[in-house]
Amino acid sequence: MADEKWQWIIFTDLDGTLLNHHNYEYKVVEPLIALLQARGVPVILNSSKTVAELELWHERLRLETPIIAENGGVIEYRHNGQKHKHLIGRPYEEIRYFIKHLHKVHGWQFEGFGDWTVAEVMNKTGLKTAEAVKAKAREVSEPILWLDDQAKLAGFEAALAEEGLKLMAGGRFYHVMAGHDKADAMRELLADSVLHIKAPYRVIALGDSRNDLAMLQAADVPVVLPVDNAYKLRLDGAYYATHEAPWGWVEAIEKILNP
Repeated sequence: MADEKWQWIIFTDLDGTLLNHHNYEYKVVEPLIALLQARGVPVILNSSKTVAELELWHERLRLETPIIAENGGVIEYRHNGQKHKHLIGRPYEEIRYFIKHLHKVHGWQFEGFGDWTVAEVMNKTGLKTAEAVKAKAREVSEPILWLDDQAKLAGFEAALAEEGLKLMAGGRFYHVMAGHDKADAMRELLADSVLHIKAPYRVIALGDSRNDLAMLQAADVPVVLPVDNAYKLRLDGAYYATHEAPWGWVEAIEKILNP
C-alpha cells in the first residue's frame, strides 16, 4: 500500500457493501482486512445491524475497532478491556410503543422486527437462527416493511416527525428511529480519543444504500457499491465500484490505497 502522509480510517456498511446482499459472502475481504490492520488502518463497521450482530461480525473478521450500530444510534467500544456503550438514539421500547399507537389510530399497514418471530425474521432476511436472534436484539431502531399504499407513507413519516422520529430507507427495510444517522456516530468517534488517531487523517467510507448517504458525504473518499434495485446513489467525487460486494469492497480499497 502507498506510503501516505496521513492516517487512513475506513468506515464501512455491511449488507450489500462488505457482505454480499444475497448470500452474505465475505471471505474474499479477510486477507485485505488483515493487511489493513497490520498497516494500522482501522476498519470500523457502521451498519443498520444491531450491536449483537456486529459483535459476531467483529469475531469473524477479527476486528478490535469500535462498532457503530443501528444507523448511528449506538456506539460500542473497548477501553481497558471493558466494553463501553453509548446510545445516541431513542430507546427501542419507546419507538415500538409509538408506531403501534399509529397503527391503531390510523390503520396503516406495516410490520416490524418486533412483530415477527425468529423464524419470520429468518424468512424475511435469509439469516440463520442465531443471527436472527441477534437481529431482534434492537436498542434504538425498528426495521419495518411498509405493506400499505405508498401514497400513505408520507402521512406516516409526518406522524413520526411530530414525535421526533424519522423513517430512513435501507437496503431491505425502512428504519424507524430518532434523528441520528451514520455520519453522526462517525463524527463522534473521530472526535473521541478511543481511535487513537494520528493527525492528520483521511476517511474512506463505503456504502450502497440511502441510509449510507450521510456517512459517504462526510467522508474524504466516498465509495459506492453497485445495487440491483432501481435506487442508485448519486454522489459527486465518489469512487463507484464495478463489482458487487464483497469483491467490489476489495476492488475499491486496493484502488484507493494503491493508486
